[in-house]
Amino acid sequence: MLEINAPNLYLFSYHLKEGLGISLENSQRNYHSVLEKIVGDISGLIPDAIALDSQKTFLDVQSQPTADFKFKGTLHNHAILGRYLRRSLHDSYALIFDGSVQERYNAHQVQSLLSTLKPLTLDPDSPNNLGQTWLISGVWEHGNSTQIEKLAEESYKTLISPEGWHHQAAGDYVGVKLHEFWRTSGGKTRETIEGNSYLLLVLYPDRETFQAGWGFYEQWQEVLLSRHRIVWTDYNSQWLKQQLINQYQQIEAIADYSALSLHLLKTTMHTLSRLLGGLTSLERHLNSMEIQLENYDQYCHQLEQDADGLGLTDLAFLKKFSASVKESYIPRLQGDINEFRLNLERIQTLTQMLQGQVEIRQAQRDRTVKTAVGILGVGLGTGCIVAVASMTHPPVPSVNPGTNSGLTGVLLLSVICGGVASLVTFLAIVLWQKLGK
Repeated sequence: MLEINAPNLYLFSYHLKEGLGISLENSQRNYHSVLEKIVGDISGLIPDAIALDSQKTFLDVQSQPTADFKFKGTLHNHAILGRYLRRSLHDSYALIFDGSVQERYNAHQVQSLLSTLKPLTLDPDSPNNLGQTWLISGVWEHGNSTQIEKLAEESYKTLISPEGWHHQAAGDYVGVKLHEFWRTSGGKTRETIEGNSYLLLVLYPDRETFQAGWGFYEQWQEVLLSRHRIVWTDYNSQWLKQQLINQYQQIEAIADYSALSLHLLKTTMHTLSRLLGGLTSLERHLNSMEIQLENYDQYCHQLEQDADGLGLTDLAFLKKFSASVKESYIPRLQGDINEFRLNLERIQTLTQMLQGQVEIRQAQRDRTVKTAVGILGVGLGTGCIVAVASMTHPPVPSVNPGTNSGLTGVLLLSVICGGVASLVTFLAIVLWQKLGK
């Protein structure tokens, strides 16, 4: 039976810090909430596991771009040693979880350990999450390759998806086999990876090789960040493209733009403006993908060179991802942008036409408002004149001195005269407009 000494579970996760419509202030607030939840979950599951000073530094995202904290305790009969490493990488936040036990475990016990450690990791659906990669490692004692593959399948079900993985690849890393497992939404390698999650499994022959392999975690962090950024960018560009298509089709479905109200005209113009902004966003996605691909190739090559000094390292299977990006992701996004540009002239023409319609309608509405104000002013002025004139006549003796019928009559008369004056003014304006046409 397969046995692993000192099994470790790592989780490399990333969050967008700034860019593509996300402000630094909002991302810091969201990321701080993610870190607070992590600390809260650990404290709830393992009381007194975290020192207060370490917790404070870990949560201080603004002034502490780098922070680590360790915790330990017993959970579900597992004596756990845990650690979080928080880093700021380029325009992203990087976070590594490291959970382990210092005992020998068989394959079944490993699944129990993974189920215990998973609640100590962050929620994959946290805001601005770019993706995550799980890594299982340890010292391999007994067992064979078939049992290792079975361990990977069960681990994938435990950590990522109960349906298991669709694809796998393998390479050499510091003289041992490194296995990669992932799942796609429909079982096709070029579809968006479900949840943008991967599982890596590497088992070492001894403790010294294990320590050497972990010594390159910073290089792995860069490699995995670039890969997750590419997949995240591809997904978001496809989502944005579909939104732009839907908006454009809604505008083209309008039969008569002249029949739209002023409010709908302005709303349609705003939608056209978003379409033009959407094209810019797609171009930015393409530029980001090309930059991340260049970084990915560079980091893979550097990792391969650095690790090769400790044993055979061949990460050709990682380069297959690079090839798929060059053959599929980038051409698809370039095609979307080119197709959108074919409609650019039509969008600009519609924008100019609607701009003219808005200006005409706005001018008409302004004239209507001015006319209404003028009519109301004539009526009020006439009413005031009548009221003042009526008040200057000698008062008529009242039959019932206890009433104020004189004042009431004056007010009624002024209202009637004001209304008549407003009506006459309105009719005169309408007649003048007709004669002027």
